[in-house]
Amino acid sequence: MLLCGTMLGFSSSTGVDFLPDDTARAWVADGLREVSAHLSRHWGEVVHRPRVVTETSISKPQNLDELFELICGVQSEIGQHDVEFSLVELTDDKTPSVPRGFKPLGSPEGQLLHTFHKDGEYVVLATPQIFKLTPVVFSSVARELGRIAIHIADRDGVALRRAPKDEQDLADREGDAELAAITLGLGVWVANGAYVYESACCGGGCGIDLKSLRAGLSMPEACFALAVDGQQKGLSRRLFTKHLESNQTAALKRSWGYVKKQPALTAPPQSAALSAG
Repeated sequence: MLLCGTMLGFSSSTGVDFLPDDTARAWVADGLREVSAHLSRHWGEVVHRPRVVTETSISKPQNLDELFELICGVQSEIGQHDVEFSLVELTDDKTPSVPRGFKPLGSPEGQLLHTFHKDGEYVVLATPQIFKLTPVVFSSVARELGRIAIHIADRDGVALRRAPKDEQDLADREGDAELAAITLGLGVWVANGAYVYESACCGGGCGIDLKSLRAGLSMPEACFALAVDGQQKGLSRRLFTKHLESNQTAALKRSWGYVKKQPALTAPPQSAALSAG
């Protein structure tokens, strides 16, 4: 166990429209506003600070020690320096290494990294397979830091509760964790990971059954959220695209152009109203 006291399938063809449908756009845009306002309850303006986190001290974590260093370093970038967590690895016999009494935040199904909680303490459980695919490492770290951020804000007062996009409420809660990660500046990792999950392809040789894994946001939804959050914070599209793969770049370009024509999407949270046009 490691303890940290300082937190740190698609085609690029022109025939593909990467813009999410009306319902998904509304759910993502509303979610970004609600999640951002929710996180502000605890961290204040640090949540709204323009940032795009891509560089880390560990570029390709290969073991628990390096994953621990990566997470702590990222937490220091996003204002969670005073949040403690423990990092444990799933044992060879598949017996969970999480201490007794800890409960998962959200649903751990289909994930290689997940956060558990008990009485103000956090334990992050990692499976050894996660180290075989770097984009999944980073997208998983982003999601779990977003999840922890929401949970800490929940403890300060009213819990984040909003209407689900569909009947899969637990999946939507995972989407909220990823929206929180995007708000905190970790959206590039969320988008790159979403493509791997959605295409169920690692390029060969990873040995992971990607069809059994899942993300909260689809790749187009993640890129749409990036476009909304990035433009609201005055960031340039190139800050994102130079770190995105080709399909994600195409999806961001499509959403960026749409969002640019919808000023309500990037208005201040208190006055923003989604246009369905």
